[in-house]
Amino acid sequence: MQVEPSGVVMTGECDIKTDVCTARTAKPITAVWTPPGRTQVNVCRACLDEKIRTGEWQVEGARVRPRD
Repeated sequence: MQVEPSGVVMTGECDIKTDVCTARTAKPITAVWTPPGRTQVNVCRACLDEKIRTGEWQVEGARVRPRD
């Protein structure tokens, strides 16, 4: 699924909460827009990277850091 990052960093809880999540409580997150209808999903960097790494999400021009 193609997602579009908002570019805004805010404090909140991650909606995705993968095994590598860093924002299960209030931490820095960003919003991404997903189809259909540009639904907002709040996501931490670790979960965003994981979704891209597994191929569930695609972000134009994105490069994902290797997992530590």
